[in-house]
Amino acid sequence: MLNVLLFYSVYGAGFYASLLRNPVYAFVLYEAVYFFNPKGRWWFYNVPDISYSFFVVLLMMGVYLLNVKKANLNKLLKVPQFRWMYILVFLYAVTYFFAVTPQAHLDAAINFIKLAIIISIAYKLCDSVTKLNYILWGYLFGAWYIGFIAFQTGRNSGIRVEGIGTVDAPDANDIAAAIAPALVLCLYYFWTSDKWWVKSFMACAGIFIANGLVLINSRGAFLGAIASLVYFMSYMLFSTLQRKGQKSIAAMILVAGIAAGGVLMDRTFVDRMKSIYKAEVSEEQESAATRTLFWAAAWDMAKDHPFGAGHLGFNYYAPMYIPDHVHTGNSRNRTVHSTWFEALTEVGYIGFFVFILMVYSTFRTLGLCKKKLKEQGNVDEYFRIIAIQSGFIAFLIAMTFINRMRAEVLYWIILYTACLYNIYILTPSTYKSVERKNEQPQSGKPP
Repeated sequence: MLNVLLFYSVYGAGFYASLLRNPVYAFVLYEAVYFFNPKGRWWFYNVPDISYSFFVVLLMMGVYLLNVKKANLNKLLKVPQFRWMYILVFLYAVTYFFAVTPQAHLDAAINFIKLAIIISIAYKLCDSVTKLNYILWGYLFGAWYIGFIAFQTGRNSGIRVEGIGTVDAPDANDIAAAIAPALVLCLYYFWTSDKWWVKSFMACAGIFIANGLVLINSRGAFLGAIASLVYFMSYMLFSTLQRKGQKSIAAMILVAGIAAGGVLMDRTFVDRMKSIYKAEVSEEQESAATRTLFWAAAWDMAKDHPFGAGHLGFNYYAPMYIPDHVHTGNSRNRTVHSTWFEALTEVGYIGFFVFILMVYSTFRTLGLCKKKLKEQGNVDEYFRIIAIQSGFIAFLIAMTFINRMRAEVLYWIILYTACLYNIYILTPSTYKSVERKNEQPQSGKPP
């Protein structure tokens, strides 16, 4: 009943806030519904059987049209990572003609186009620091909910939690990758906010998310989360931009994090993480090291299919390229287990190159934003960029071991970076005037 009440409350409040408060709440609601994933939850029989995300997308389009004059000030094609994203979507659609499973590829392409449209509308609706905070909080709320569901469910499939994923991330590793970037954002808001209730929520959310990662037991997501926290903490400790007592606070957070990790990490989790170092390829059972052979097979496959083989292309051709002596479980039609090689095998060399350029452009625009804010001496907003960059690193590491080329959260993070680039680089005069007149420009403050 608690889950149903929470869902109804968020859904109703989201529509109200989008129509009467701020249009950007429509995307915040979209983020929440994505993580709630009603049709995939045990409590779905208590709510009407309708497509809740579809109505939220209609809401987004509606509030966009009502605010089209102002929203169109955000120019999509001026954002480098968006340009590469659109090219990638186009290439993915064209690959239909080379796809070995045409219908499956067509379905995937349609969903990819829908995602690009949703991200584009969200970008149009977000033109200020405060609105960016709204959508970041929407993501953190959803990540907390997954952590909460993991806590409720417990390990229900051997050494991990299964069945708590979302529409595009049903697998345990996929949903772990989706929430891994949230940890460092929780740390950022906990550190920069002066409000006790914000600190309390962020601490609570961080604990649930970290516990969720432990219960899910995904090695890639764990490595990504750790790398993102190390990256962020290194800036806290060594950056020339410093808040009062920043290094001392960083040291205390580090000690608290280690202590919390000692409490949350059980023997099952520790044993699972130790297996990262076991590099043997077994002929009797599939191991993590086996995936490197899948990647080599993907490279060989790309030589024969330079324009890609479409969605599930590697799965189809895997038996031809994976060595016969390698154990692959009950089937030899395996996924490639890496987003980079997924891109290579699905959209070929050109698509793979475009995908890399999209990621590169994302880092480059973040670098420009960091440089600008560092020159201004704006500590809190500078570290928000570091936090989002850290979260992006977490997802990139996690997706290196799973197929996530068209993942919702990947393009959400790209959206966040595009909003930063628009606010600080493309329209800096608008940012300054709007923030000074209507908002309190303290980035650590929550909406």
